[in-house]
Amino acid sequence: MESTKNNKTVLAAGFSGMVFFGVAFVIMGAVLPSLIQKFNLDTTSASTLAGLLPFGILLGSVIFGPVIDRFGYKALMIAASMITIAGLELLAFSGSVQSARFAIFLIGFGGGTLNGLTNALVSDISDDSARASNLSILGLFYTIGAVAIPLLFATLSKTVSYSAIVSNAGILMSLPIFYYLFLKFPDAKFKQGIPFAKVIALVKEPFLIILSFVLFFQSGLEGISNNWIPAYLEQTSSAARELSMYALTAIIVGIGAGRLLLGFLLRFISKHITLVASMFISATGIIILAYYKNPSFILPASFLLGLGFASSFPVILGEIGEKYKEMSGTAFSIALVIALTGNTLLNLLVGMVSLDNFHLIVLGSTAAIVSLYLLSLTLKK
Repeated sequence: MESTKNNKTVLAAGFSGMVFFGVAFVIMGAVLPSLIQKFNLDTTSASTLAGLLPFGILLGSVIFGPVIDRFGYKALMIAASMITIAGLELLAFSGSVQSARFAIFLIGFGGGTLNGLTNALVSDISDDSARASNLSILGLFYTIGAVAIPLLFATLSKTVSYSAIVSNAGILMSLPIFYYLFLKFPDAKFKQGIPFAKVIALVKEPFLIILSFVLFFQSGLEGISNNWIPAYLEQTSSAARELSMYALTAIIVGIGAGRLLLGFLLRFISKHITLVASMFISATGIIILAYYKNPSFILPASFLLGLGFASSFPVILGEIGEKYKEMSGTAFSIALVIALTGNTLLNLLVGMVSLDNFHLIVLGSTAAIVSLYLLSLTLKK
């Protein structure tokens, strides 16, 4: 009974940490217009500034796994939260471009660390039957953080400065740290040091690498949808800008709704069926957007696109957590680094081709996800 109770309190800590990552992941888009105006940035300078966020997230994703396997969760959970908060406060009161750059890097680094360690934490404290379901609910908390920031800016930016909004977000994020101080987190798996040979063996695991490339395409899908859907709709469907922004919101809401639904369904429905069906849902959404130009279809189709995106991360991370319990942190690091690489490369691919072909990239990625996942099942032992 006590163990179950402790698991629930630690699960709550993981959920709060994922909210922080949601905030960190979208904060750049919310504040960038204000930073451009404040520092009189040109397009090149602004893109360089924005590029520090994914760089920080990638670095945080590299380090979190070995650290939690060696030292446990608690210290890194607190440290990563404090780094993210420090970045938010520095960003709020930056007096120069240089300090803003450092702030954005800190937010990305702390947020990327929190993303990885909360996924690994929820996986470690969940039994096999509940792992994918709990990871789905964890993803819902990312959506809460990701939606909160644009909503705050949309409702408050006309009367409240971006500095006040960002600063107060950082203050609110500091409160759960006191909660973490009194929790007992899972112990380190390798208190005497991580065997290097085991890390090398893990990197060579075909099952892990194939699953990681499922996330490569999934992360890329989410990244290009967040970044390019408004422009795609405006160019190919002549959608009004307001409608295209609502379409982006519909994708995020679709992901959140899907994660909430999966939190229950994955306890009863096969993970294999769920993931394959989800990709067909996303494919249906993008086909409607590409070939049915009626504006009334845009929001439902965008919602379907996001709804289909919801399953891949919880299902795949659940598979990895179940298979590699002994070194779950390091395994999650490998998977998330490959996933973030996919986000970057698919965004570059969209930038290199005509937006008219955007839907083909989405369809190709959904097909790759299904193919790779079915391939991974032949390797699972």
